[in-house]
Amino acid sequence: MTSFISQLYQELPVLRLLLPTKVLRQTLLWSLLLAAYGGLAVWKEQGPFARYGDFPASLEAALSLAIGLLLAFRVNRAFDRWWEGRILWGMLVNCCRNLAIKLNNVLTQRDASSERLERLTYAFSFALRDHLRGGAQREKIPGLEDEVFAGQHLPSWIVNQMYGIFEVWKRSQQIQYGEFRMLDRETKVLLEICGGCERIRNTPIAASYRAVLLHAIACFLLTLPWGIVNQFGSWTIVIMFFTSYFVIAAESISEHIEQPFDADGDGLDLDRICATIQTSVQEIFATETSATKAIDGRNTI
Repeated sequence: MTSFISQLYQELPVLRLLLPTKVLRQTLLWSLLLAAYGGLAVWKEQGPFARYGDFPASLEAALSLAIGLLLAFRVNRAFDRWWEGRILWGMLVNCCRNLAIKLNNVLTQRDASSERLERLTYAFSFALRDHLRGGAQREKIPGLEDEVFAGQHLPSWIVNQMYGIFEVWKRSQQIQYGEFRMLDRETKVLLEICGGCERIRNTPIAASYRAVLLHAIACFLLTLPWGIVNQFGSWTIVIMFFTSYFVIAAESISEHIEQPFDADGDGLDLDRICATIQTSVQEIFATETSATKAIDGRNTI
C-alpha cells in the first residue's frame, strides 16, 4: 500500500500539491485503512448481525467533545513552540546583521582577526542549526574549515572565540571600552537565542498528555462507525475517511511542529535562514564604510 501511494504521488502532480509532506501521505494511508474498517460496520448492518455491536450516538458525542478539547490544547501548544522558534531565528538574522555592521564600522582596517570574525559571525547560525539537529561537526560548517575545535557545544565555542578577539582588540586599544560594550551587547544575544532554542528542543509536551490523547483518538475512531452506521448507512465509509484524516492529521502535524528545528517538511527552513545570514554578513563586510574612506583621505559624501 505504501509503495502504491508513493508511485501515485510521483505520477500525479495533483497529489504532490495536495499532499506535499510525508506526514500527510502517511495520514492518507491511515485514513484509507480506517475507511475500510468502517466498511465492516456497513457490512454488519446489511447482514444477519444488524442488531448487534452498535454503540449509542451519545457515546460518540462525548468522545468527540473530549477529543476536541485535547486536540485544541495539543495543536495550540505545538504551534506556540514552532512560532517561538521562528521568532528566535528571526532575532538571529537581525543580531548577525547588526553585529556585522558594527564590526565593519568599528574596524578601520581589515586584518586576519577581522576576517576571522566575519567567518565566525555567519558560522554561528550553521553551528546552531546542526547543534539543534543532534550534533554540529566543525568541518561541515562554512567558515570553520580551518578552525580547531574539540568540545561538544560548538555555538558556545564560536562565541568564546569572538570574545577572545574583542578582548585582544581592547587591550591593544584597537577599540575603545564603549565599542567593546557595544559589541558585547550584540554578541551575548547569540547565546541567549541558542539557549531559547535548546529550551524548546529539550522540553517537549508531557508524554502522559500525548498518550491520553492517542487513547482518546483510538477509542473515538474505533467506535465511530458502529455508532453512526444506523443513521448514515454506506456513507459511514466516507465519513470515516474524512473524520480520521483530519483527526490524525492534526495530531501528526502537532507532533512534528513541536520540534521546529528538525529537517522535515513541517520544520523551520533553517537551511535557507542560514544561507541568508551568510549572504548578508558577507555583503556587509564587503561594503566600504565612511570611516575607512575618511582615514584614506577620500570624500565621504
